[in-house]
Amino acid sequence: MKINALREELNSLFAPENSRRKPAVRRSLRAEWIYAADLPEIITGEQLEIACRKLQEAGWETFAEGSWLQLRKGVKEPPEGWLDWMTGPEAECCRSLLKRHPEHQQENDQRIEYALIKAGEEGPKAYESVCRSLHHDWAERLRKKQKLPDVNIMFFKGGE
Repeated sequence: MKINALREELNSLFAPENSRRKPAVRRSLRAEWIYAADLPEIITGEQLEIACRKLQEAGWETFAEGSWLQLRKGVKEPPEGWLDWMTGPEAECCRSLLKRHPEHQQENDQRIEYALIKAGEEGPKAYESVCRSLHHDWAERLRKKQKLPDVNIMFFKGGE
């Protein structure tokens, strides 16, 4: 797994001095969140409140859920160090659709960007699979005369 700038930022914000170990940071299983950390498992409630404030000051949203802390941050473009491979044909189709249909619709959340970031961490196969799903969804939208979502085209360019 390649460490992107968002993950690096989280790692730097999680200071191990208040816990037994550094928290595990995983890709969130929830579509509306990027990462999840097992912070509630390794620090006290008071320390968790302090950590959440620190994260929020750095622009991260948090949501404690059992022994995991869900994490997300608004992103307008892919994080630095995100992809280091050439994107495939499905990413090219998404990029082409965005170029050919420039009037975009604002979405209420960033599920698309989060899915692409998480898939980019998993590797080329997962990334291409997400792009394939988006391509199909966007083709359906266009058939229904709907606008495409407002996603930065840079999410569809890899290490080119």
